[in-house]
Amino acid sequence: MESVNGELIDKTNSTTITSLTESAALNIALNYFGAQTYKWELTEEENHLKIEQNDPSATFFPKGELMLLNDGGKISGDLKLVYAFNIYAQEPFGRKEIYVDANTGAIIWEENLIHEADVVGNASTLYSGNQDIICDNAVGSFRLRETGRGNGIRTFDMGHGTSYGGASDIVNTSTNFSTPEPGLDAHWGAEMTYDYFFNVHNRNSIDGNGFVLNSYVSYDNGFSNAFWDGQRMTYGDGAGNNTPYTALDIAGHEVTHGLTSNTAALIYQDESGALNESFSDIFGMSIEFFAKPAQANWELGEDLGFALRNMQNPNAEGDPDTYFGTNWAPLGGGDNGGVHTNSGVQNFWYYLLVDGGTGTNDNGDLYSVNGIGLTDASRIAFRNLTVYLTPSSNYIDARFFAIQSAVDLFGGCTSEVESVTNAWYAVGLGSLYAPSTVSDFTASGVESCISPYTVQFTNTGVNGTSFVWDFGDGSPTTTITNPSHTYTAIGTFTVQLNADGGAACGTDTETKNAYINIDPNLPCLAVLPTTGTASTQTGCDGILYDSGGATGDYGLSQNSFITISPTGASSIDLTFLSFDIEPSNTGCTFDYLEIYDGANVGVNLIDRYCNNNIPTIVSSTGGAITLKFHSDGFNEGEGFKMTWHCNGVTSVDEVSLASNITSFINGNNKLELSLNNLSYGKYELTRCAFREC
Repeated sequence: MESVNGELIDKTNSTTITSLTESAALNIALNYFGAQTYKWELTEEENHLKIEQNDPSATFFPKGELMLLNDGGKISGDLKLVYAFNIYAQEPFGRKEIYVDANTGAIIWEENLIHEADVVGNASTLYSGNQDIICDNAVGSFRLRETGRGNGIRTFDMGHGTSYGGASDIVNTSTNFSTPEPGLDAHWGAEMTYDYFFNVHNRNSIDGNGFVLNSYVSYDNGFSNAFWDGQRMTYGDGAGNNTPYTALDIAGHEVTHGLTSNTAALIYQDESGALNESFSDIFGMSIEFFAKPAQANWELGEDLGFALRNMQNPNAEGDPDTYFGTNWAPLGGGDNGGVHTNSGVQNFWYYLLVDGGTGTNDNGDLYSVNGIGLTDASRIAFRNLTVYLTPSSNYIDARFFAIQSAVDLFGGCTSEVESVTNAWYAVGLGSLYAPSTVSDFTASGVESCISPYTVQFTNTGVNGTSFVWDFGDGSPTTTITNPSHTYTAIGTFTVQLNADGGAACGTDTETKNAYINIDPNLPCLAVLPTTGTASTQTGCDGILYDSGGATGDYGLSQNSFITISPTGASSIDLTFLSFDIEPSNTGCTFDYLEIYDGANVGVNLIDRYCNNNIPTIVSSTGGAITLKFHSDGFNEGEGFKMTWHCNGVTSVDEVSLASNITSFINGNNKLELSLNNLSYGKYELTRCAFREC
């Protein structure tokens, strides 16, 4: 064999057992299709098919075919055992292959068998005047659907309902949609957003693979918002259903949330959430300048009669223009930690990068930024979002990789890099641009009570294009920009970063002596994650904070776990130094901390705690204890700080202390301590003469 052509699937599914009969599956498919009249119900259609096929038994009535199909019709999907039905409808007109899971009854996929014809139409939009759009005429009239851009753009009307299944096509008897309505703005907005990303950034829809852009308008009654839900854009009609949220910059904003979810996937809380919102503002505004430059400005949603945000002057709408400056919303607080408010910092950075400006920020720093224009600024922001940033990226990451994106696109020590750097300085992040390479870095933590200890290093330098890290423990160097490194030995370690900016910028080396310290005598410090399970703590003594750390509040919608299991411990004592978790009228049902007597949450719940039931000291009966924290989607609190101490473990210090005491007694026949009392593990010593003790 020399070659093979086809699709090789490794997600095998050998089952041929069905839970549904063919007739039951067909009923599910017909209910899903929802037509009023089908071809097989019309005698003339059935007779014509028999003549056409020269087969007296020919019929349009669907015959189920049992097959294995990739979920969603995509080769990457899991294989499902399905019934396939070819369903041809007369009214409304349509023909589709419907695939029904033979066991669950779920609709796995639908394939449109009518190849629709796109035609040019004209739309009288609410906010952008008359605009050319693309519609199709597959149903005898014209509807807001097209197949020419990516895998399609489709717009539906929810009629002030909240069920997507009840949405309908927006149709017209001609290609001239002359009556202004929200769907026309949303449809044109999705088209312009697709064109912007395709023509300016060479991206085929939000996933780079033609993702279908589905828009739903007139959601609910008086709904004053628009949103992306991970699959589609949805728009309300505003107060009194008189102000649809379908303006072009809002449409671009919502579609960009889809781009973010398919690239950086920035977590929607605190600083990563603020960046998520900011990138949507950045590209929503850029799309408005792209599609209707004569009317575009730096206010988001101004076509509705009011501005949601102002990128040129964030303070005008109560948002910050400086990192941790005036109007900065507290992290961990409402609005998912100020995601809409704190977006103002990067919004203002983008405005300065495009148009330039001078002034004094909230830190008292004088700044002057030379604008580089919309096209180059948007390329830098797009590369930052789609290439570098990750789900938990914060503002420091955004600054570093925006500079790196400018270096990638324009070269080191260029005017573009200078403007990017100075614009971040203007909003309170980093230093002024220097025409040379500067090496610097931070670490996720520099002290640990146990090894192995994993440290995430963050590169915060300027103008470097290649890097060499030396972690100081004899391990091989690495050239990763932001490496993670695990220390496996006890000791202190010097870390060095060499940054090379090429001939134009030179090189620089930053060395931090004794930067990482791993010492069993240090108290262990742990912080609950926002979600998921933290590393098991094996140190005998330590401090544990909620996800907000030492100073912040815990966040919304969190579920996290941590187990404390010191080696050799017989029991563990938890002592709560502070505690503030939202109570409820029915006990601890909103937010709570659960403590389990063991290494998991499966059994042995000690108790559930909130401000209705505040813990002081909680002890385990064995060598492990597990904590589970939960918060709902509403209010936050300051959380908790607690210490843990294990019992039954003889530490290095205790052994040393016992040895020293024995030696001291033998040499002097008397023990006298300078402290009135010393309590250390199992040793209880009181000021006294040896013979008196």
